[in-house]
Amino acid sequence: MAFLRKIRRLWRQRRQRSTFTTPDIGLRQRTEAFCDATTLSTRSRRAGSLLAYIWTRPTDRAFIVSLLRWIRLLEQDKQLRASFDLTWQALLSELDSVPLFADTGLPSTYALLHEAIRRLFQRLLPSAREESDTARLFTAVFSSQKIVGRFLNLDNPTFGRLTRILWPKDNPTAVSHIGDDVRQSLGLLATRVAGRGVTAAVRRRGSTHNVEESPFYQLVFATETFLQSTLRNDDPQALQRWLEAVHTCRRELLQVQLHMEDTGVSTALVFDLSSMDASLDRMELLASTLAQSSASTLHPARQLLNTLVAGRLEDTQLGPLIRQNLNLLARKTVERTGHSGEHYIANTRKEYWQMWLAAFGGGLLTVFTAAFKLRTIERGWPLFIEGFLIGTNYAVSFLLMQVFGLALATKQPSMTGAALAGIVRENRGVSRWSKIADFAARISRTQLAAAIGNVVAVCLGAIAFEQLWRRMFLHSYLPQKSAMHVYETLHPFTSGTAIDAAITGVLLWLAAVLGGWCENFAVYNRIPAAIAQHPLGQKIGARRMQRLAQWFENNIAAWSTSILLGYMMGFFPEFARFFGLPLDVRHVTLSTGTLALAAARFGSSAFGHHWFYAAIAGLSMTFVLNLGVSFSIASVTALRAYNVRHKERLEILKFLLRQIVHSPLRFILPIDLDKPPVTPSPSNVPEAES
Repeated sequence: MAFLRKIRRLWRQRRQRSTFTTPDIGLRQRTEAFCDATTLSTRSRRAGSLLAYIWTRPTDRAFIVSLLRWIRLLEQDKQLRASFDLTWQALLSELDSVPLFADTGLPSTYALLHEAIRRLFQRLLPSAREESDTARLFTAVFSSQKIVGRFLNLDNPTFGRLTRILWPKDNPTAVSHIGDDVRQSLGLLATRVAGRGVTAAVRRRGSTHNVEESPFYQLVFATETFLQSTLRNDDPQALQRWLEAVHTCRRELLQVQLHMEDTGVSTALVFDLSSMDASLDRMELLASTLAQSSASTLHPARQLLNTLVAGRLEDTQLGPLIRQNLNLLARKTVERTGHSGEHYIANTRKEYWQMWLAAFGGGLLTVFTAAFKLRTIERGWPLFIEGFLIGTNYAVSFLLMQVFGLALATKQPSMTGAALAGIVRENRGVSRWSKIADFAARISRTQLAAAIGNVVAVCLGAIAFEQLWRRMFLHSYLPQKSAMHVYETLHPFTSGTAIDAAITGVLLWLAAVLGGWCENFAVYNRIPAAIAQHPLGQKIGARRMQRLAQWFENNIAAWSTSILLGYMMGFFPEFARFFGLPLDVRHVTLSTGTLALAAARFGSSAFGHHWFYAAIAGLSMTFVLNLGVSFSIASVTALRAYNVRHKERLEILKFLLRQIVHSPLRFILPIDLDKPPVTPSPSNVPEAES
């Protein structure tokens, strides 16, 4: 048996050797055609045809076989190798690689529509590139994610053999030309970083206000000094000193991000910061490759090539562009916390019990809000009039809650997303997971307290309202038909309650985001300062104008959130009806108010009907979906803003579910407000990086 196994092993080895040594007529023909090229156009076109023939084979095994056959062909055929080297070196000396090094894979614009249209047209009719553009060759070869994956996963021995063929060390002219392109790219990127870094928006948020003192401005001179030293090759510490200048720029970027809390943020500013950060990453790769070009290690050059190959493909696809803009939008959404809404998240026992009182008052106010809504619907106004009246009703109610410090269950403050973003930004691994779980527990129990307080108050208030109405007008507030319609719309299975509650969760999150944007717009454009400096202060007093400016800054987010949420909830059902869609809004407190008014219409007999308990089940579903959807979207937005990978998002979700199962009371009652959050053992949960 051992003898037979040895025979089979030898046979497999022989077949494998024969596979790689069998000549490929297509490889030789394309290689010889490339060697015969005499102009830049034909060299570039035939080089792309040769490399595409190798890399675009139908299977990974066929690709490896083809690549090894080609390498082996040039290693063994000295005459063909000499002819190939001569033509390849001529091609390298004529190519312009600056656009490849300085532009590929780097964000160039945040205008989504313009860039998307350009990429779509490029798919249908590829834009003409200069014959000397190296990116043109990369685009022709690495045209799909599968081909890019083959390059990225190439083993080191094969990559080394391929490098010895394509990198002509014995020709200093071609090598020096590529080196000059790397140097030009470094200088170009340094100039771009400096141009963005010395703008007024960045300097106002940084640690230096003078252009000459800006680390981004000084990076240009540090880069020039480093490039001169690489030409002379007489300073082994040049790279380290240049990296110190880069690290100073990164510290300044962090300082700018921290000051966004006080000075506001814009999409253009967030784009500039992310673009500078990506440019610094590319500059480090280029500098490492340039400084170690004479060393035996291929790691810096391969890392640079991996980045360029992957980035070149992303520059032609819509998916990466959309993800980039979504990340940009998410970062802009959560970078600034805001000054309102903190009372919706109880951090101490005192705040927790204050939430109960605020929720009780909010529930009583909701009785009148629900009563006005039901009466408005009965009148059958035109769509716009009905939506405007209901939206105004909601907005006034929410504003009164804000003025008197009352609470509405599941209403998300504008600072929720930013608070989550702060946890993601400042923590890593299990520490991040633990703090997110603690934050979720605080929101869950606070919102549960708000929901219970709202529900109890609105039920008692509805009963009192119905009794008072009967004493005054001698009939129930709601007719029987309207009361029965309320029961039908809240059934968890026979109505669209689940869908409507989920949509309401989206509206709750969107209102919080828009409220935060309104506050950010005011702070970024210094509207509070403009109010304080208004000439009206000469008549009524500068101190009063200052107080007015302070009030405006502290309340703009809450007031705009309340108004926007009110009108979105009022107009959304009318907008859906306009398009024939049976959609509505289902908010737990407002729906409880309508149910309580309907139940009060029937009195104690309502407890004997199954539809009453079905409606209660629908309210429970509404609370879960209102809170779950709005908080989930805020969480995903915060994680997306800092490029937390999908794998870690799943790990965070699993960790959160384990915490709920392990200590469910923590998410219901404030039992851990006096205890530090529990951090799991790193041995049990692997460290994850964003």
